[in-house]
Amino acid sequence: MGLKETLTLNLKNIPGGRTGRKLLVIECDDWGGIRMPSGDTYTRLQKDNVPFVKNRFNRYDTLADSEDLERLFEVLRNVTDYKGRGAVMTAFTNVANPDFKKIRGSDFSEYSYEPFTETLKRYYIDSGTFDNWLEGLRQGIFVPELHGREHISVQFWMMKLREGNFLARKAFDNEFAAISIDGLVPVLDQFRPEFYFDSQDQIPFLKNSIKTAASLFEKLFGYKSRVFAPSNSVFHPWFEPDLLISGVQYLYVNTFNPVPNGKGRLKYHFYRNGKKSPSGLIYYTRNCAFEPTAPGYKGIDTTMKQIETAFRWNKPAKISTHRVNFIGRINKDNRDKGLKELQSLLSAVIRKWPDIEFLSSAQMLDEIYQKHQYK
Repeated sequence: MGLKETLTLNLKNIPGGRTGRKLLVIECDDWGGIRMPSGDTYTRLQKDNVPFVKNRFNRYDTLADSEDLERLFEVLRNVTDYKGRGAVMTAFTNVANPDFKKIRGSDFSEYSYEPFTETLKRYYIDSGTFDNWLEGLRQGIFVPELHGREHISVQFWMMKLREGNFLARKAFDNEFAAISIDGLVPVLDQFRPEFYFDSQDQIPFLKNSIKTAASLFEKLFGYKSRVFAPSNSVFHPWFEPDLLISGVQYLYVNTFNPVPNGKGRLKYHFYRNGKKSPSGLIYYTRNCAFEPTAPGYKGIDTTMKQIETAFRWNKPAKISTHRVNFIGRINKDNRDKGLKELQSLLSAVIRKWPDIEFLSSAQMLDEIYQKHQYK
C-alpha cells in the first residue's frame, strides 16, 4: 500500500464516533435484486448481440439459491468472537423486482413490481429458499437491511421500453435489465441507480418507492429497516425525511457522495462520518473493502490493513462487499473462491484480534451513536 493510499485510509478514519472495542461488521450489497437470470441467458444475450458489460456482476451474479445461502452460513458460523457469536453479514436487500409479465401485459405503459420472494419462486423450484433467509436471520448471522425497492433506474428503463428500443426489449424478453444503451448519461449505464433523476416530475415516484419498500421490508422480515444504503450510492437529501418516516435511522454515504442535480448531472456532496443530518438521520461511511472475486484481487492483506487502521483510530471496521462474491448458481468456482477467501479473512481476524466482536450494522451503529449519547 503506497503513501497516498495509507494517508487516505487514515484520514477517512478520523471523523465519527469512537470506541475502545474492536467491532467488525460485514456490509454486503445487492441481495434480493435480479441481475443475470442464468448462464443460459448470458449465452443467449451474447448470441443475440445484446450489449451489456461483461463484468463479474453480469457474468456470475444472480439470486442466491439455497445452496449459496447454506454454504455462506457455514462459513459465518465457523468462526466465533470472544463472546461466542458467529460472524454477521448485514445483507442490504432490494425487496422487489420488475413483474415482467404485468409490464408486458400493459404494453409497457405501466410499471409493476413483485416482492423478491416471488422472484425466488420463479427462479428456483425449491421455493423454500426464503426460509434460508429467515433461518440466517434467526441465527443472527444474516441480517437484512434496506437497499431500496429495486436496484433499477425504473423510470428511465421504462422510458426506453415504451419507446420500443429494440435492445431494451430484447433484454426484457430475457428478464434482464442491466443493459448498456447508447445516448444515456454515464450514471445510467446498465440502469442501476434507483434514485437518480433528471426532472422534478420523477421525484414522487421515488418517494413512493421508499415508502413501499420500507413497508414490504417490514412485511417480509417482521421488523423495520433502520439502516439504508442506496443503490450505487446515488441519493439526494430531499429523500431523507421519507427514510426517517419509514423508520430508518442511519444512512450509508460515501465521503464524497453522488447527488443528482435534477438537470441530468451529478454533483458530489461532502459527508462527514457520524454527522447528524438536518432531518435527523446519522450519516456513516465504510472504511474497509473486500471483493475476493474482483479482477486484480491479491488476497486478504489489503482488507486486514484497512481493519488494522480502523482499530488504530478506535473505529469499528466496516467492511464493504457484494453478493456476487458468494454466488455459485451460475458458476460454482466463483462462490468457492469467494467463500474460501472470506474464511481466510475471518480466521485471520480472530487470530490477530482475539477480542474482536461481530455485530450487524444496526447493532454497531447503536453502540457508537445511541448508547453513548453521541451528538
